[in-house]
Amino acid sequence: MSLMDPTYDAGFKLMFGRENVSEELLIELLNAIFADDPFFSNISHVKYLNTDHPHERVKGKGIRYDLFCETSSGHRFIVEMQRNWKQHFVERAVYYVSRAVAEQGYMGKAQEGNDWDYALMPVVGVMFCNFNISELPDKPITRVGLCDTDTGKPLNGYVRYVFIQLASFRKSEEECENYLDEWIYNIKNMGPNQNVAFTAYREIFRRLEDIGNVATLSPEDRRSYEADLKFVRDRKAELNGAHSQGFTEGRAEGRAEGRAEGRAEGRAEGEEIEKEKTIRKLRARGWSDEQIADFYN
Repeated sequence: MSLMDPTYDAGFKLMFGRENVSEELLIELLNAIFADDPFFSNISHVKYLNTDHPHERVKGKGIRYDLFCETSSGHRFIVEMQRNWKQHFVERAVYYVSRAVAEQGYMGKAQEGNDWDYALMPVVGVMFCNFNISELPDKPITRVGLCDTDTGKPLNGYVRYVFIQLASFRKSEEECENYLDEWIYNIKNMGPNQNVAFTAYREIFRRLEDIGNVATLSPEDRRSYEADLKFVRDRKAELNGAHSQGFTEGRAEGRAEGRAEGRAEGRAEGEEIEKEKTIRKLRARGWSDEQIADFYN
C-alpha cells in the first residue's frame, strides 16, 4: 500500500478536504485539537466553504486557503499545512484569519439587504507547519487568542490561532499520551513511514489509512498529488544544486583571496562570493527575489 504524505499540500487537502469523503476525518482532528475548549469542542458536522478568494490578492496571487469549513454551531475554521519554511508564516496566519473575519461584513450586507451590526462568526486558524517558527516556543502546540494582557483572561473566542509545529513533536509511537498526540504523530509520520499507527484500537485511523491510500484516488486526484510531490522535490533539488555549486566556486575563490589577504578575510570573502554566485544561479533558473530572500532569511 502506498500512502499519501499529509505534510504536502495536495496530500493534506485530499485526505481532509474532499467533500463527502473527508468530513469524518476533519471532525475528529478538530475535536482532538479542541477537546479541552468548551467554546469549540464537540463538533458534529462540518460544511466545506469556498477556499478561493480571487478578489483578495497578495503580491499578484489570489488568496486560497488549504481548507475552509464551517460547523453547525457557526464556527469557521481555516486549516493550513505548510511543509517547507515560509517567511512571515505567523503574519500570513493573522492575515488569513483577518480576511475571513472582515468578509463577514460584506456578506451580511449582501444577504440581508441592510447594515451589518458587527455580529461575528468565530474564525479559528489551525496552522500546521513542518518546521519551527522563530517567534514561537519550541513546543508542538501554541494556542493564541485575544486576551487581557495583565491577567491572561480571554476576551472572547472570536479570533483564535492554533500553531502546530510538527518539527517540535518528537514523541515516538509508544510515547503518545492522548488522542491529539496520536493525530499529530500520524500526520507527521504516515507519509515517511508508509504506515498509520494506532489502527488496532482506533477505527478513525483505519479510515485515515483507507482515505490516504494512493491507489483509491481518482486519476485526476492522483495526478494532482504526484504533481505536487514532483514540484516540491524538483524545487528542493534545484535549490540544493545551486547552493552546492555556489559553495564550491565561492570556496575556491575565497581560498585564492585568502592567500593574498589573510585566511580570516579570505573565508569571509569566500562566503560572500558563494552567496552571490548562488543568487545569480537561482535568478537564472527563474527564482524571484522574494523566494531567494526566503532561502537566506
